[in-house]
Amino acid sequence: MKSIQFEFSKYKSVNSLWSELIEHYGFERAQKIVSQAIDLQKMNGNKNVTIPIIFSGTGGLALIPIQSLKEETLKSNTKDNQVLIFNLKKKSFQILNEAKNT
Repeated sequence: MKSIQFEFSKYKSVNSLWSELIEHYGFERAQKIVSQAIDLQKMNGNKNVTIPIIFSGTGGLALIPIQSLKEETLKSNTKDNQVLIFNLKKKSFQILNEAKNT
């Protein structure tokens, strides 16, 4: 597995990337991308160690260490079904909490 390091202090936390993902891919496809990211975490990730990341420009998925986020941006506890949406061009990211259907 290839390891990629991000310096999150160079990126801005925003609340617009989810809506941009919907605009670019449509609601159903954006929802499916988030679901696939959650599945990736369940299959290959480690709870409280990794978080799935979605690259908004390509819809690509990866897992990154939560520690890299906690050191730079997160002061609260991470939760199940969280996904990081990341936009390299805009140097921004958004933490998304997937709603569970009950």
